[in-house]
Amino acid sequence: MPLVDHLKSLRAACAVSLTGSSMGAAQALHLSQSSVTRAVQLLEDALQQVVFDRSARGMTVTPPWAELLQRCVRAFECLAVTPATKVGTLPGQGWLACRFASGVSLRHVRVLMSLAATGSETVSAAQLGVSQSAVHQSLVQLEHFSGKKLFTRSRQHGLRLTEWGVQVRRGCKLFLSELAQADEVLAALSGQVAGRLVIGTLPFSVGPLLTVAVHRVLLVLPGLQVTVVDGTYDALIEQLRDAEIDLIVGALRPEFAMQGLEQETLFVDGLAVVARTGHPLALKKKLTWQHLADASWVMPMPNTPAQKVFERTLARGGLPLPDVPLRVNSSLMMQSLLLQSDRLAMMSPRQIQSEIQAGLLVVLPLAVPEAVRTIGLIRRSGMLLTPGMQAVLQACRQAASERVGENPLNKPNA
Repeated sequence: MPLVDHLKSLRAACAVSLTGSSMGAAQALHLSQSSVTRAVQLLEDALQQVVFDRSARGMTVTPPWAELLQRCVRAFECLAVTPATKVGTLPGQGWLACRFASGVSLRHVRVLMSLAATGSETVSAAQLGVSQSAVHQSLVQLEHFSGKKLFTRSRQHGLRLTEWGVQVRRGCKLFLSELAQADEVLAALSGQVAGRLVIGTLPFSVGPLLTVAVHRVLLVLPGLQVTVVDGTYDALIEQLRDAEIDLIVGALRPEFAMQGLEQETLFVDGLAVVARTGHPLALKKKLTWQHLADASWVMPMPNTPAQKVFERTLARGGLPLPDVPLRVNSSLMMQSLLLQSDRLAMMSPRQIQSEIQAGLLVVLPLAVPEAVRTIGLIRRSGMLLTPGMQAVLQACRQAASERVGENPLNKPNA
């Protein structure tokens, strides 16, 4: 049974781990000591685990549960979206001072997520299998806990999240994600490797690297469910913030500075001018940039590292930007356009190495010394890595290290 289904007991256990005793937890949660003791015992009975060692000096977390409760505390901290309402809070116990984090139930969280998705109390009631009045009551309680309105209401649009509601929903999403990761660690205690990992990939920047990494991970951890989704940079960043994906792999932005997120460089990738085999420009013995003056291009998407490299490279070669830009966000469409026309594109030879080896595409012999971009990973900061995430990160690093040592065919001189 998932840990989130034991929310009340889990909250009590986290409070005990922070305060060191059932009495301290009871004071922090404004419960009776017997209620806290009973809640912890219910958790241990349900999971058939010993969470605390009891002694005259208090309650100490057992070694197997030290990391688990640390993850659970982090999950409750994600719910600490309202100002502290209690005084005398010790460092690391901020969520205990938050009325929202210490008061909401799983029912409240589910109602909030459903209302945000449906915009209707009636539809959410049907979705959750409860009455409309129960949904409304939960919403009233949610807004009491949060201290502000979470939704605006109109006849035309129904319920819509306020700016504050968006923040609270994000906290709830992160909360659920953290507990799902704790479930993976709990399964690992029993020798099971389970869990789910969602990886977002940016166009034209992953290539065989992620394929190799995921394949290696699944050979070692066959119980891990891996989902790979494509998207634009801005869309994937929002999904990462909302815990809808766990990791982004692709071209990094040099100006990156986002609170709650961190990025890691895997390697620096060079770009080159690519065309179909047999392209008239590929047959020239001494090709210069001026031969490309009338060329048609398939351009990168706006506001991407590849676009900046493209603009800089053409300027260096004395060429103007295309008057009528054709932009493509799909590597398959890009390759299809190149194969069926005389268009050119600026791509990474590493990303199309198979097509080069198959004799479908060629790299034009033009020097592009500054046409580089950084490929790497983006993830949420401060995450306690699950076994699955650790394995994927290590596999990506290893695959990147191997690819850096390779020499793609027809790579232009830098």
